[in-house]
Amino acid sequence: MTSPNVAVIGAGWAGLAAGVALTDSGVKTTLFETSRILGGRARLITLNEQIVDNGIHLLSGAYTATVSLLDSIKMPLESLNIDRQPFRYSYGPLHINTPPNYIPGKRLLGFLFARGLSLADKFSALKFLQIVKGGKLVVEPSDSVLDLLLRYQQTATLIELLWNPICLSALNIQCERGCASVFTNVITDALLGPEDSSDLLFPTVDLTSLFASRAARFIEKREGTICLGRRARITQGKNNELMIEGSMKCFSHIVVATSPHNVQSVFKESSMIQATLNLINQFTYEPVYTIYHQYTKNISTDTRMIGLNSPYAHWVFDRGITHQDLGLIGIVISGSGPHQDLTSEQLAIRSADILNEKFSFGTPLWSKVLAEKRATFSCTPGLKRPAQITEKKGIILAGDYTYQRYPATLEAAVRSGIKASKIILESL
Repeated sequence: MTSPNVAVIGAGWAGLAAGVALTDSGVKTTLFETSRILGGRARLITLNEQIVDNGIHLLSGAYTATVSLLDSIKMPLESLNIDRQPFRYSYGPLHINTPPNYIPGKRLLGFLFARGLSLADKFSALKFLQIVKGGKLVVEPSDSVLDLLLRYQQTATLIELLWNPICLSALNIQCERGCASVFTNVITDALLGPEDSSDLLFPTVDLTSLFASRAARFIEKREGTICLGRRARITQGKNNELMIEGSMKCFSHIVVATSPHNVQSVFKESSMIQATLNLINQFTYEPVYTIYHQYTKNISTDTRMIGLNSPYAHWVFDRGITHQDLGLIGIVISGSGPHQDLTSEQLAIRSADILNEKFSFGTPLWSKVLAEKRATFSCTPGLKRPAQITEKKGIILAGDYTYQRYPATLEAAVRSGIKASKIILESL
């Protein structure tokens, strides 16, 4: 084949990142997406004639690849549509605020002046962070996050109000089941990196407008092709050429950028990457529930995000502040828990009652529960993840589950997509 011709299956953040990088390098690229809307797990949906997201995603300053990509695909005069806030953590009775000015050691000051922790708790947390920063942390492959925290004498209060909520937010799993080494990577990059790495980045538009629509515009401007509503299955030609079933085109490479539990369905003959599939088929998955409550326009929490330390409302987002959707409150519940035993109607009522207890909001005008049962892979100790280069020449994986350093995050998805493009370009 005289020139590369790449197919990307799946137009979530990983697939779109790969498409942007490939077309920017002049590679002929075709993206196939089953849905009619780009963005995968992070895209817009419409509820009661109102545009919201199918899941609420919070970015951080440590999302360097994501922010760089967002900046590269926007038009020169377009806003990035991200509201940057210095690290502020509010979960139940615990409140940590960092000074807004970029002064040395501002995160240290934030922990020292935190409300809701005893002085012993504060010094215990800071000592743990210093050990992590100094690279002296001892992490065994079989360690759960809880094992690690107990080894370094983190108190029950710290675990309940700080470390477990961070583990849930980042790894989407309780600390007694979460992978300690991946958790350490998250802490190192987000809390101990450059001063702005701990900033919280709030999208101010829906996630499709933030990334997917801009990525599509970028790709098509560089003569890439995007096929929406098209289910693609990989097959082989007479001479083992890579092809998409129903098409006569041959591809030099195919990037499989679907969720892991959908990878097998992409192949007409799964034996093409059986060893890779054997690893993926061992995965278990964690849910994410997003609950939207619409109140009258005067209702507000007066803060972008707050944690409530309740199994029925981990994090509360005020979309009136971030998106100008006045009176719209979003709740995120990460991982498994007692909320799964409730019907959607029961969970909506329970979470609205919690908001009313905290903020005296009353009864919402309407509510909607969005339950994604297999939102992320379970980031557990010792989990073996597949490499992006598969045993079948030309077949490359992309997706958050392939980026070994991180859990299932948008940053991991973007980095995996960019890495997939580099693998292809380096093979030419």
